[in-house]
Amino acid sequence: MNSFTTFISQLFIISLVAVFTLSCKQPASEKSKNNTMKINWNKLSTAGLNGDLTKGVSASYAALINGKLIVAGGANFPGKLGFEGGAKAFYDEILIYDNTSEDWKVIGRLPTPSAYGVSVSVSEGALWIGGNNEKESSKSCYKVTLSPNNEISLKPLADLPFPMDNFSGCSINETVFVGGGIVDGKSSNKFYCLDTKTDSEWVELPDYPGIPRVQPVLVALETEGKTYIYLLGGFFGGDENQEPAMATDILRFDVAENVWSVVGEQIDPETGNPFSLGGATAFAINNRYIICLGGVNYDIFLDAITTQYNIGFDTKLTPEEKKEKNLNFSKHYMTQPVEYYKFNTECRVYDTHTGEWITIDNTTNSARAGATLVTDGNRFYAVQGELKPGLRTSISYMGEVVTE
Repeated sequence: MNSFTTFISQLFIISLVAVFTLSCKQPASEKSKNNTMKINWNKLSTAGLNGDLTKGVSASYAALINGKLIVAGGANFPGKLGFEGGAKAFYDEILIYDNTSEDWKVIGRLPTPSAYGVSVSVSEGALWIGGNNEKESSKSCYKVTLSPNNEISLKPLADLPFPMDNFSGCSINETVFVGGGIVDGKSSNKFYCLDTKTDSEWVELPDYPGIPRVQPVLVALETEGKTYIYLLGGFFGGDENQEPAMATDILRFDVAENVWSVVGEQIDPETGNPFSLGGATAFAINNRYIICLGGVNYDIFLDAITTQYNIGFDTKLTPEEKKEKNLNFSKHYMTQPVEYYKFNTECRVYDTHTGEWITIDNTTNSARAGATLVTDGNRFYAVQGELKPGLRTSISYMGEVVTE
């Protein structure tokens, strides 16, 4: 991983998104009904969180098994921030949220402390895939199950072809798709799938077009007997040939045809401006609508990574001068109040039938990056995440999308 990518992954800590889908009957009318949706939010207790976990984490793994919320790993800065000499901490605790006593309990440990991987649902459990820690990126994949008496089990499945982190994933029935992120140390357009019932190794699918996307979201839909994978959001930190960019094209992969296409854009219909879904979470309902929560602000984040890119690729600066400029930039950028960063408060819905966007809620509950999302139909859990670069929250929410 080059130094700029390393800096971005350390400075702008945004999670991968865990995306789950449920097959539902398609609405009879093509007319968009998402303007009648709303979200009911319920804050979960933080009781039972101990030590540095009380400060919250981002980029954790999660699963919703038999209605029980499981959360594992994650990362935070328990002391000073990186530019102040602090170190990012990674965790291995596996916790369950007890809905009756409304508290968290440790029920196991990950094989190694880890974060920035992918969580996807499969029958009888979930997969926890890839990720990294302070030492290395991972290509491991585990099938996660939970016994009736809450005993957690992690069974190794086929390793990823390469170590992957800051990527995204989704599942449809027993097939899991992953793509984007950092693959073998570089920003990537790679895309893979695994049938958990029949495949002994991951299958490489066509690369998605356009810029590499770090921290995007993937969502799976079934429509009229066909399976589609939607890729939204993410960012590219730039390289020797191309400057940083925020991804705003909506890409769709036709599983049967094995081909990608551009089907829309992330444009706010009221302002006409592009918006970011970098570090956001997303899930599908009714096999038609994609609900998008959180993520970084388009302009503020792009300005930050471009500033850092320009410092890193300025041939007129000595290494010492670059280090000083990086430090001065971090002192300013990392120390602003939460409101400065303008993480997305909008809860946006994309109608895959009409290509329309609409905002169904506007709340600070959603204004975080690096949260982990698990869903069961219209119900979801948004787990912790960061309120601004370097600052996590221990607050998680249970939400429900309802139609009035």
